[in-house]
Amino acid sequence: MTLARDEYMRQLIPRAKDGKILPQEIKEIAQTITDGKAGHDLYRLLYAVARAGGPAYEPLVAKYLIHPSDPEVSALAVQVLTGHWRVGAKYRKELLVLLESPAWDESDDAFRAAVSGTGETLYDGFDADLLRALVKLAEEGRGEYDDELMQRFAVEALARALGATHSESMRPPESVTRAAWSNRLLRAARERLNEAARQA
Repeated sequence: MTLARDEYMRQLIPRAKDGKILPQEIKEIAQTITDGKAGHDLYRLLYAVARAGGPAYEPLVAKYLIHPSDPEVSALAVQVLTGHWRVGAKYRKELLVLLESPAWDESDDAFRAAVSGTGETLYDGFDADLLRALVKLAEEGRGEYDDELMQRFAVEALARALGATHSESMRPPESVTRAAWSNRLLRAARERLNEAARQA
């Protein structure tokens, strides 16, 4: 990589955040990604397209929801589609795959993004399969050493799914224990699932 390209890549995310990338440059970056020429700069390039190009680039971003060669890119795609553009319901199948904690996601980047993104998607609209997957994670974890932490993430996502604000979903209300809060959320989620089953 030349020094000029290295510097360009280093400045790309800050420029995208500051709104300093022009539409023509975004088109060129998107074309680089589409042509398979992004290499190890894929995360930065995709971030720039998503941040500066907006939802017009949804199909391109969505291609990277399941991206075993770089789970951080997968996590980025989840965050953009579910949290920023609020179109997670269109990608429920991919979310369900990521909630299964695929083996290629060794650092849990994509999994954690999917847990949070599922909460956002359910906040926007009901989906029995997604809600059931979150309930299962909150109750049972994944059968691994870090289950307590992952169950905590799932409970926070459930809070969001059930209508809590972002700040409300991060911790129990004052004077309520985390265990009591978790149980209350799980009960409410199961009631919602039972109600949906009755109406089906």
